[in-house]
Amino acid sequence: MARTGSIINTVGRDLERYRKDIVKQVRNLVVDSVTRIEIMATRSLTRNSTPELSLNFIVVQKKITKGGLQGEVGVMGSDPLPAYIEFGTGLFAADILAPYPQWIKDIAMTFYVNGQGTLQGKPYLYNNFLIVKAQFERELQKILDKEVRS
Repeated sequence: MARTGSIINTVGRDLERYRKDIVKQVRNLVVDSVTRIEIMATRSLTRNSTPELSLNFIVVQKKITKGGLQGEVGVMGSDPLPAYIEFGTGLFAADILAPYPQWIKDIAMTFYVNGQGTLQGKPYLYNNFLIVKAQFERELQKILDKEVRS
């Protein structure tokens, strides 16, 4: 007859192994997704402008800490030029931003000056982010579905 303590210990070890496997899969998915955004954005930007711009305009931070998983992508910093290249200015910005979700429009509006600009934007970051985000959500669902069925 098995002792209750050994059964609980076995289940506890199995649950911990299961948790670590899930965390590892999700962590890898986050890193892969953020890296994919970085590559796609760099390609889009260098296709539409000079390669030097991609070094300064694309800010992708991949940070995995003990407390969580985080990937940050954005037109950050005090220089508005990356945002103007991304979104355009004036009527060009209105056209580029039309299909984007409101939260991206809100980011773009932080760079709004007077609506009279004439710089034609060349989206490179957020358009690729939205593509990878959709892929990320599908892959995450596959991981979760697989684990629920196990």
